[in-house]
Amino acid sequence: MPSVHVLTRQNLNADTPLTVSVGVASGTVLARNLARRGAVFVNTSANRISFGINTAAILDRGITIYGNGGTWHMDEHTFTLDAINAIASGAASALAVQEFSA
Repeated sequence: MPSVHVLTRQNLNADTPLTVSVGVASGTVLARNLARRGAVFVNTSANRISFGINTAAILDRGITIYGNGGTWHMDEHTFTLDAINAIASGAASALAVQEFSA
């Protein structure tokens, strides 16, 4: 019997890409979004950036990406609709953000 493949993926809309300046105090980089289906964060600074999901970010705790290209791809195990907060090891640390919605 031939196998049948069912596609469960859907085409997502890429929202406007952002560059967010992350400071040495926790701040929101993405607000709660009920339409979110994924996100990618790329640290384009030389500093470390840590994230807090629906809570204040604490440096070097939770999800932390290192500088010069460190990346967090929100996947099925880290997916959330909640607000994403971030803190950096240096002031004005650039974080590239791409959010996807249905």
